[in-house]
Amino acid sequence: MRKKALINSCYVCAAGAFGTFFRWLQNQSAFDAETGLIQSSVLNILVPLVILGAALLFYFLVRKLKAQQFEAPKDIFTVFTGTSILYPIAYFIIAGVTVIGGIITMFAVADDSYSTVYRVIALLAVLCGLSFPTICNSRRKRYAPPIICVFMTIPVVMFCIWLIACYKVNSSNPTIWAFAIEIITVCACILAFFYTSGFAFERPEPYKALYSSMLAAFLCFTTLADTRYFGMQLIYLGIAGMLVAESWMIISNMKKPSVNEDNVSSEKPDGETAKVIQPGADETKPEPTIQAPERKHKDAEKDISELLEECRKYLD
Repeated sequence: MRKKALINSCYVCAAGAFGTFFRWLQNQSAFDAETGLIQSSVLNILVPLVILGAALLFYFLVRKLKAQQFEAPKDIFTVFTGTSILYPIAYFIIAGVTVIGGIITMFAVADDSYSTVYRVIALLAVLCGLSFPTICNSRRKRYAPPIICVFMTIPVVMFCIWLIACYKVNSSNPTIWAFAIEIITVCACILAFFYTSGFAFERPEPYKALYSSMLAAFLCFTTLADTRYFGMQLIYLGIAGMLVAESWMIISNMKKPSVNEDNVSSEKPDGETAKVIQPGADETKPEPTIQAPERKHKDAEKDISELLEECRKYLD
C-alpha cells in the first residue's frame, strides 16, 4: 500500500502546484493595481475550475480505494504505524516548519490591529507543531488516549479562531476574491482535522478523513499564492505537510480484504464435481475414524411365525 500512498500524495502535491500557479496568475493580472478591485479575467473561471477538478480527482481516487474494499485503519495506533526510517524525519521537519511559523508570526504582528487574535493563532500553531511528533509516535509510546484527543483537537480550535479572524479582517473588503480562497481553505482544514481526530475519539470515518485531508492539503498549497505574513505562510505549509502525512498513513496502513473460507463453496457451478485430492506416497494408510456401532434389528418374520405357532397350540 505504500505505492498507492505515494501515488495519491503525488497527486495532491501536483494538484497543489497547479492551484498555486493559477491563483498566483490571478493575483498578478486579475486585480487592479491601484484600487485592488477584481477585473474581468478568464482566470476568475480557471481558478474555480482547478479547485473543482482537484475535488473530483480526489473523490475518484478515494472511491477507487473504497471500491477495492480495503480494510481501513480504525484507531489512532493503527493509523500512525510507520516503519520507514524517513517517517520520523518527515514528521519532525513538518513540526519544525509549523513551530517556526508560529514563533515568527508572534513577533511579526506586533503592530497589527488584530495582533491579539493573530498571536492566539500563532500560539496554537506552536502547540500544534510540538504535539504532531507525539501523535505520529503514539503507536510506539502508547500514550494515553485522552492526551492524543487533546492534541488532535488543537488544530480544529486553531482554524476555528482563524476563520473568525478572516471574517473580522475582511469584513469591510468589497473584493470577495481577495479572501475567498483563504476562507475555503480554513473551512476545509477544520473538516479535515475534525475527521482525522475521529481516530483518537474512537469515531473513525477513514474515507471521509482521507478525502478531506487531501482536499485541505491541496487548498493549503493553493492559498500560499496570496499575500500574508511570512510566519502564517509557514504555518500553512506545515499544515499542508501534516495533512499529506496523515493521508499517507491512512492509505499505507490499509489492508487487503480478507477471504472468508466459510463462504467458499467446494462444489463447482453447473453441477460439476469438485476435484478430489488423492493421498500422496506418505499417506497410503487412511486416517482412523470413529464410526457409530450399527443397530441390530430382529427378524420380524421369525417373530410373527413363532406367535402364530403359540396361537395354534391354544386352539388345538
